Amino acid sequence: MGGYGSGRRTNRPSTDECVRISLSQLKSLGMLKRYCFNRRERIWSSDREQIARLTLIADIECREPFPCLKITGQAFGRAIDCMVWLDCLPAPFGGERWYALCPHTTRRCAVLVLPPGKTHFASVSGWNVAYGSQRECPIERAHRAIYKADLRLRALSRYTRRSTRERLVERLIEREGFVEDEIDRLAQLRF
Repeated sequence: MGGYGSGRRTNRPSTDECVRISLSQLKSLGMLKRYCFNRRERIWSSDREQIARLTLIADIECREPFPCLKITGQAFGRAIDCMVWLDCLPAPFGGERWYALCPHTTRRCAVLVLPPGKTHFASVSGWNVAYGSQRECPIERAHRAIYKADLRLRALSRYTRRSTRERLVERLIEREGFVEDEIDRLAQLRF
């Protein structure tokens, strides 16, 4: 009752299968600056196969009266030509935080997604797309946690405090132990 794999089946895509545009990544690339017109070309691939080649144009109060993000190109074999309005809010300690206004829900969102077969971007809730982690079994979630902790451990500076490094190593050991225990438990159920 309520175990992994139980419940209704769905064929709706997950965010892992969609093309994703994160506004925080656009800001780190320098595209979201006041009174600037920026253009970037991005390529998305899955299993070494190109699934999307898009040109992103951020117009922050230059040509358009309101900030917007124009997206053109090809994705999933279809032509993409859409515009998403942007909104910003002041951050508590200075600066500003940018959001996209979802064309379906008109609510602010930080990530835009394009599911396979669609021709315009909207928020995750606007497309009613599931997050990839919602469909994972506990072992897959543990593998994802191991991967993320390992990436973070490798990215640490050599000047990182020992306690921080030890905490990440403990997290890795705990998750790897969980995976081994679950595999042993499943093997015992099988025989």
